Amino acid sequence: MPMSEEKFLKALGKKVKALREARGFSQYAFSDISGISRSQIARLEKGDLNCTMATLLTMAHTLEVDPKELLEF
Repeated sequence: MPMSEEKFLKALGKKVKALREARGFSQYAFSDISGISRSQIARLEKGDLNCTMATLLTMAHTLEVDPKELLEF
């Protein structure tokens, strides 16, 4: 059975948060470096935001990971 959109967004948010914290970034620092608003980052990490592919790519570049790593959960 395919993963629901809600579960997918929660898993993506959890992965982004884990990678951000592993690199020692606060949400504020991640926002400053990536250019993504802190409120958008917070909503994404809670699974409340369906981000664009461009935002996903920006986060991957900021976290210095391949974009597909954000989707491996």
